[in-house]
Amino acid sequence: MRQILTIFSDSYRLLKAKKLFWVALSFSIMIALLYASIGIGENGISVLFGAYSLDGEDYQMSPMLAKFLYLMVFTDYMVPYWLGLFAIVLALISVCSVFPNFLEGGAIDVAVSKPISRVTLFFAKYVSSLLFVAIQVFVFCLIVFIAFGVRMESWNLGIFWAVPLIVFVFSMIYSVAVLMAVWTKSTLLSLFMALLVWGMSWAIHGIESLTYRAAYTAAAQGVAINYATGESEVLDEPQEANQSLVNIHRGIKMAGIPLPKTRDTTYFLNKLIKIEGKDLTQKSAFYAEAEDSYNLDMQDSVEDYENRHSVGYTIGTSLAFEAVMLSLACFIFVKRDY
Repeated sequence: MRQILTIFSDSYRLLKAKKLFWVALSFSIMIALLYASIGIGENGISVLFGAYSLDGEDYQMSPMLAKFLYLMVFTDYMVPYWLGLFAIVLALISVCSVFPNFLEGGAIDVAVSKPISRVTLFFAKYVSSLLFVAIQVFVFCLIVFIAFGVRMESWNLGIFWAVPLIVFVFSMIYSVAVLMAVWTKSTLLSLFMALLVWGMSWAIHGIESLTYRAAYTAAAQGVAINYATGESEVLDEPQEANQSLVNIHRGIKMAGIPLPKTRDTTYFLNKLIKIEGKDLTQKSAFYAEAEDSYNLDMQDSVEDYENRHSVGYTIGTSLAFEAVMLSLACFIFVKRDY
């Protein structure tokens, strides 16, 4: 146990010594404070702590709807685009060198000579590398939690679900980098392959999302599309799903099964954060309080789209992907002569 704690302590000291860690943390704090400067409530909307505001009846809303919209800014924009994209890229750049440097002569010789199994050593080094993202996301969520509590007079601990979710997303991508690192000892190649697999995953699941919208969501909203002419018509009744698009969607979904589900994993934050017993995917329950501003039937079809993948499917297939990557990496690490 002492050896594992030593590995974590060394990783934390190395982390603090990296300038990129402090740069990323500074940006996270700035963006979180920018979010904290937004005010949404019964009197309207304001930004930059009241420097600019939108007042009037069109911007007034109930406390419940205000809480919903305030959290949606966090879950739909802050989490997927900053924490789930830019912060993860910075983390990959920072920690991709951990295993290649560790495998260099001298460092690895001392480590494997200690009374600790190579499997334990490998996973201790891997988990300690996740500290970069864990610390970043926790600080970000802490600021968001305080901002939401002060502004909405409601302390929603569900915000902190973003920490394990984003760390899990990062771990999926980082597992690819670790496999390439123990195989080739190349920092550049491990970073490139991690970004390549991540990009493939985003592309395939993005196309899956678009084909689902075209096959099911548009039809449920009464949109009839003539694919020969490219013309569309909005009808009063829902339409049958286009079978050709259904088949295309099914094929793309099958192609994406072995890949990590980074997009869908971050979306689960909407299911985990609740306001008065309702999670953020139940948009129609919140929008119903507005005065005829939303088409609730159309919103129901959007909710069907957002809930098309179960938690078991998304987390299970992603865990399977990560398990395969880490198993291969650990096997190479254990069997190699140092």
